[in-house]
Amino acid sequence: MVGAFALMTLSCSPDDPNHGDGDSTHDSDVIDITTFSVKGQSFMMPSPMQIANIIQKSGSNYNKSMLNSPDQISKYTESMKQALNLGVYGADLGYITMYSNTPDALEYYKTVNQLADQLKITSSFDPELMKRFSDNIANKDSVMALVGEAYRRSDNFLRESEQDHLAALILAGGWIESMHFALETYKANPSNQDVAVRIGEQKTTSAGLLELLKACEKEEFKDLITMMEALNAEYQKVEIKYTFADPVHNEGAKTTTVNGTTEVKISPELLATLLEKVKAIRDYIVN
Repeated sequence: MVGAFALMTLSCSPDDPNHGDGDSTHDSDVIDITTFSVKGQSFMMPSPMQIANIIQKSGSNYNKSMLNSPDQISKYTESMKQALNLGVYGADLGYITMYSNTPDALEYYKTVNQLADQLKITSSFDPELMKRFSDNIANKDSVMALVGEAYRRSDNFLRESEQDHLAALILAGGWIESMHFALETYKANPSNQDVAVRIGEQKTTSAGLLELLKACEKEEFKDLITMMEALNAEYQKVEIKYTFADPVHNEGAKTTTVNGTTEVKISPELLATLLEKVKAIRDYIVN
């Protein structure tokens, strides 16, 4: 759901995991992919909504303590922190939406709107869209669509005003927050192998996000990039084997069914290390 990218939805085959200690082979499922271009380089990454969806479907209960409190917003006075935390709060809103928590959804939507105002992209979250959000708050699918619309408006604005670096930060904040959700969920229930495997699948995303931030060529990204490099170094220890099968395109439904299978091997020890690295990055972002 985090913006600054063109969103492509792939409607794919259902999972059929062989559960083990972070070792699973399964068909790909529904994937939201964000496509982003900086200085002629293209990057593709799954949306943070994908992780929130997997956590909710795994049977994990709603856990508000994992979210970044809206009370923190007054700390974010520089555009870099504002953009990073717009991504964080956007991922929080996506997580809340998956659990249909109406009061929290309204509060976090207002927080997202406030940060958008500070970044001067308020047109993406205008009063008319806010009213539609409030009117449809009980309908999860409608809320997800409206949040996606707001972020696509943000994407267009940032592209047109040549502020791709802010868009990259929004994406980074959203991805780190979604990984925070996944790793904390696994920590609370290490038997949840669906979540463990999905964490492992983010290996490619980690590398892509690092390259995206580097491509922005911003000196102020230095500390964030250093921490992302440490995280990515650990992520490269995940073993992934993908068996390709021709996808099936349905032009009428505008869907693509991905028929390949993915085998992911990730140890509990590596998951603990990833938790530590993600926590350090998130602390840098939200504090």
